[in-house]
Amino acid sequence: MRRVSVLLGIAAISIAAMVAAISGLGTAEAQQSEIQILNHRVDTNFPTDVKFFIEVAGPDEIEEVRVIMKTIGQTTRSAYRQVEFEPGITVSGEAELLTSGNNYVPPGTRMAYSFEVRDTAGRVLQTEEQVFVYLDTRFEWFTVSEGIVTVYYNDPLVKSRAEHVLETALESMRITGPLLGINPELPLHIVTYHNYREMFGALPFRSQATSSQLITAGMAFDEERVLMVHSGSGSVTSTTAHEFVHLLVGDALGRAYPQAPAWLNEGLAEYGSYHGGNREILNGTVKEAIDKDRLRPLWHLGSYSGTPEEILYAYGHGDSVVTFMVQKYGEEKMSELMKALKRTLDIDSSLMAVYGLDQHGIDSAWRQEIGLDPLPKPEAPSRRPLLENIPDSTVAPILMPTFAPKQIEPAASSDPEPVPTHAPADSTMRPTPEPTAAPEASVVEPAASETRSEAPEPQAPSESTPEAANGGCGPPSVQGGFVGEIALLLVLGTPFGLVLGRRWGIWKL
Repeated sequence: MRRVSVLLGIAAISIAAMVAAISGLGTAEAQQSEIQILNHRVDTNFPTDVKFFIEVAGPDEIEEVRVIMKTIGQTTRSAYRQVEFEPGITVSGEAELLTSGNNYVPPGTRMAYSFEVRDTAGRVLQTEEQVFVYLDTRFEWFTVSEGIVTVYYNDPLVKSRAEHVLETALESMRITGPLLGINPELPLHIVTYHNYREMFGALPFRSQATSSQLITAGMAFDEERVLMVHSGSGSVTSTTAHEFVHLLVGDALGRAYPQAPAWLNEGLAEYGSYHGGNREILNGTVKEAIDKDRLRPLWHLGSYSGTPEEILYAYGHGDSVVTFMVQKYGEEKMSELMKALKRTLDIDSSLMAVYGLDQHGIDSAWRQEIGLDPLPKPEAPSRRPLLENIPDSTVAPILMPTFAPKQIEPAASSDPEPVPTHAPADSTMRPTPEPTAAPEASVVEPAASETRSEAPEPQAPSESTPEAANGGCGPPSVQGGFVGEIALLLVLGTPFGLVLGRRWGIWKL
């Protein structure tokens, strides 16, 4: 009986082995009848590019491989790149996404990608979408987060700074969210650098004349829902609050964000940086403009241009008018204005729908509130064109960074005192038409754009370069010449209060 049991056992093992072998052959045959992804990965070469690598095999010759990419932000458009490879049954190759110069992508951007593979027999394989965060690979990153807000920091010793930035952003959202009529649901990322020299290498390109005289304390990118902040600055609280409000305005307006005039956008950011509360309508620069008979009509402040003094005044004017609108008509009206502007893409018709007043009427009501005569009715008031039928891809947000003039740099262990900011107008990539995917989001550059010339890389400030002060966010017209540019950028992205010394004191070139 023992021998029989042994023989039966051997027979059972042999049968099991045969079944397994047959099953294995069946699996191999099944695998060979399909396209398979053998390997794939994403390599970030900050700040120049991101490379998408793939290795794929199939029963017939692989004919085409694409990587479809997009940013996960205010838009959901996508673009693609062709993967270069030698034709065959098993192939490997990579596609490149440029992330600097004209194709700048801010660190902290959430990006998604997938692969599409076709073979000569007509098979198509579409992989599941993968998500990653594009970060500055020069450093190891840590995070603190609450709700939809995540703050990145690159040194465990400055965790408390990151926590302070997080608390400031959350407070801004708590106060300003109801004012704008929003309850954001998509993630918002804040990337902090405690050392300005480190942050400098992550900023968009600026001319050497600009970078040698000014520093950027913060920069908001509403399309990507990202904010970069110099957490080592003494102005970090107000910088974070002001620029985070710009992200919230972007959340409220979506593609209508460029249609918000500067007086409203910057006025809201200034109002929000106070975290609301009771405030005086008049401030120093507006009083000075009234005394010197230089008060300009509100509709002249659709964008900020002129001398530094004129731009400072424009920030104060916008802040004053927004404060008046909130105190006079209530927060609910401001949130209604956001919805109307998002719908009409026209500031005057939106103001009329909500307040029964256009820019001229709001300006006159504000003037009467502060004891001035109302403006005479213009014969042909300037109005923004209605853009209801213009597709999303043609309405590009206008963003500018917050700059600050520099002082002589202190010891290596300390950092400059910079200021808040907005991103430059074309800081993100534009969509690319493609057969199988919609045009891209703000992150991915069309394939044809790879032929565009790259802007020179920024140079870090030298030891002899002056250091920080205050700047601002707004899309002004720069005066000609070096002096005009520097004088203007001094106040470009700086919340009005920065230069007045309301929070940081006055800085000079």
